[in-house]
This record gives sequence, structure tokens and C-alpha cells, in this order.
Amino acid sequence: MTAKTPTLMASLLVLSLAMPFAAQAAATDTDGDGVPDAAEAALGTDPLVADTDGDGANDLKDTNATFAPNPIDMTGAPAPFTISELLVENNVEPGTSKATSDHLEIAVKNSGTTPLTGFSIYYTFTDKDTGKVDSVFRKLDGFSVPAGGEARIQFDDGTVAGHFRANPNSIYITSQAAKVVDVMLKLDGFAPVSAQVNKDKGGAEKAD
Repeated sequence: MTAKTPTLMASLLVLSLAMPFAAQAAATDTDGDGVPDAAEAALGTDPLVADTDGDGANDLKDTNATFAPNPIDMTGAPAPFTISELLVENNVEPGTSKATSDHLEIAVKNSGTTPLTGFSIYYTFTDKDTGKVDSVFRKLDGFSVPAGGEARIQFDDGTVAGHFRANPNSIYITSQAAKVVDVMLKLDGFAPVSAQVNKDKGGAEKAD
């Protein structure tokens, strides 16, 4: 079997070179999940994240790749943090009055005397017209809240510290219907904290 591998690889290379440019582009699979980038928009999945909803199954193998069942443990001691603000529209750059594009933004306040890190989050977007629900589970690696302070979690293009990637094909972006947004934030050993906000009819607006 191993002796045939180079021949197989060479054949695949020849076939890829022989494909028309448009066909090659259609077959591009940036995140390696088995779903071509061109199909991800139609499926509502993220072309840069192999497991769009964070449930542990890649998008090709997932029977519902945009809906993760809630895996968060509801038990634990009272949390030493609160969700002090939850925004999905009319976002403003923290510390300034500059408007930014609509996105999911969560302000977390730490009432304790030690920094907090190791958060995980589960959030859902519910389309009020169709009832469709997109849900995502993520571990917030690198996010921390200082003792007695506040920090913000932002889901957008995920290119800056404290910012995490948002699925550009989710119903938050693609549906013009009003939506209900639910957020659950968890820290190991503590009970989760939840918040809910409504998003008005219309897509994710760009900053003015």
C-alpha cells in the first residue's frame, strides 16, 4: 500500500492542475473540515472554523453544524462575576464614543480579589420569524478579568486580544428578522451566569 502512495499523490496533483480555475476555487476547503468554502455560506457554517458550533464534531460529520447542545454544567458555588452589559447592536468602542459594527459583546465584572481566567461560553441566536436557532460553545482561551475589574468579550473577526471569531454565515448576520440572543458564561467550580438581549429587525449593521 505504501508503495502506491506516491503514485496516488501524483495523480491527485495532476488532476488538481488540470481542473479549471473556477472548479479549483469551488473545491477550496480552507478549514479542512471536508466542506468546500463555496458550500459553507449555503450551510450557514464558518469557512475558517472546522467545528462551527464547537460541539466537538467537524462540520462535515455534524448532523446540525450550526447548533450545539448546551454542555455547560449548571452546578457550582455562586459566581464571583456578573455579566454587567450585553450588546448585540449599537456597539461603541470601549473608552471612546466611536461606533463599531454590530456584534456580540459581553462585559464581565469581577467582584472578587483575584483575577479570573478559564471561562467558557454558550450563546444562541433565535430567529423570531422562523424559530431557527444557531448556538455555539467556545472556551475563551486567553480571556481574563482583573480582580475587582471588568473586561469585555467580543465576537467579531477575532484579530485582537479579547476578540473571538464570529461565524460570518450565522443567522445573526444573514437573517433580517428580529432575534433573541442568550448568553451563558461559565467558570469551573462556579454556577454559570446568564443574560438575554433582543436584537431589532435588520442584519448586523456596519459602523457609521
